[in-house]
Amino acid sequence: MLARKRMIGCTIFIVMLLSIVLTACGNNNSAESSNGGEASPSTTTADSEAKPVTLKMLHFMEAEAGPTLKEINKKFHEKYPNITIEYENAPVDQYQTLIKTRFASGDAPDIVGVAPGTWKVPFVEAGYLMDLSDRPWVSRLQEGAKEMESMDGKVYALPLDQNAIGVIYNKKIFADMGLSIPKNWEEFLALCEQIKAAGITPLAIGNKDLWVTQIIPYAMAPSAIYRDNPDFDQQMYEGNATFVGSAWNQMMEDYISLDEKGYFNKGILGTNYDQMVQLMATDKTSMMVMGNWALPAILAVNPDVELGMFPLPYVKAGEKVFVSSAIALGIGASANTEHPEEVKKYIDFWAEKENNEMLLKQAKAFPVFTDVNPDLDETLKELIPYLNVGTHNFLDQNWPSGVQDTMFTGIQQVLVDGGKSYPIDNMLKEMDKVFTAKKAD
Repeated sequence: MLARKRMIGCTIFIVMLLSIVLTACGNNNSAESSNGGEASPSTTTADSEAKPVTLKMLHFMEAEAGPTLKEINKKFHEKYPNITIEYENAPVDQYQTLIKTRFASGDAPDIVGVAPGTWKVPFVEAGYLMDLSDRPWVSRLQEGAKEMESMDGKVYALPLDQNAIGVIYNKKIFADMGLSIPKNWEEFLALCEQIKAAGITPLAIGNKDLWVTQIIPYAMAPSAIYRDNPDFDQQMYEGNATFVGSAWNQMMEDYISLDEKGYFNKGILGTNYDQMVQLMATDKTSMMVMGNWALPAILAVNPDVELGMFPLPYVKAGEKVFVSSAIALGIGASANTEHPEEVKKYIDFWAEKENNEMLLKQAKAFPVFTDVNPDLDETLKELIPYLNVGTHNFLDQNWPSGVQDTMFTGIQQVLVDGGKSYPIDNMLKEMDKVFTAKKAD
């Protein structure tokens, strides 16, 4: 039953995404505290004289929304001078382990990052997350966005934006070389070969950071698996499908092949995400397979670089290409916080239209609210026609917890020597083992 609810939620989300993009067409750990300034005109005397409260926040949003996070915290403190946000960041690939430990030890922060989909299931079942169903912003959410942060009819987090994974490319390099957007995998490989022959690295990748390892398979799977078999995950839950013997074998072989053909930068397991961004921003590579959240990071290094975006065409000639897309950031709260009203004020503040628009503009992301339709970045607009063809959510949002972590380390091991010492089947068998064990929990 739980698995069936997950599938329904993801289906609704895809419908929601298409409605959003159609509307849009028309229009390293660190800690910091919010530092106050003078109270804004909207600050009441009661707010100013209220007892000081410090809310601890643990999230993974700094890489994607760091500038907005700082500005929101500053504005929030100006409106509520008695409330200070003490923020702690965790990398995406470390966050799950860290937050589990903090909840289990009774040291949970007041405000937490909540990833959409199945990630939150064990936290809800353990009673760790606050029910936010009564908040005023719930009625403004696109239905699919609400479903992805809900369980058993209750909302446990505020979704903030949605992302899509594709191929970010350097328009100047493409124009100078007379390159065109590839429509299938054969054309994509030919494109990479042509770029390599010109002395330019075709693709930047930074697999030293575990979370980066998943991006290429995530971009492949919507076309390779879910376009023709949208029930694959359901079949996994029912025991009628496995990673071994599925399209995952070929996906991983093609992933390895990109490295063996010399299409990636050298030393991919010693290169991190920030270095990957540097390669893209300084014209040392022509493309990178990544989410739209990388656009601000690249432009921060080189504001003059002209970027485009197309889906990874992991298909045969004439086949439809589906795009990987999903809710990105979610903010929730500990059910046992000593400051529930202050926490709710903070989450509500992120949901205000002006603040959400600021995030979408800075992060170059797609909206989740029915009443927020910002003028999308030109690079995002370029991706919209492909989104209208078909989408599938980020894979881990349907998986039991632990499968994604197993995949991270498995991909790294496979890429050490192209699967010679750690074959692809070994990686997929481990993923199957964890999937089977965790789905029974």
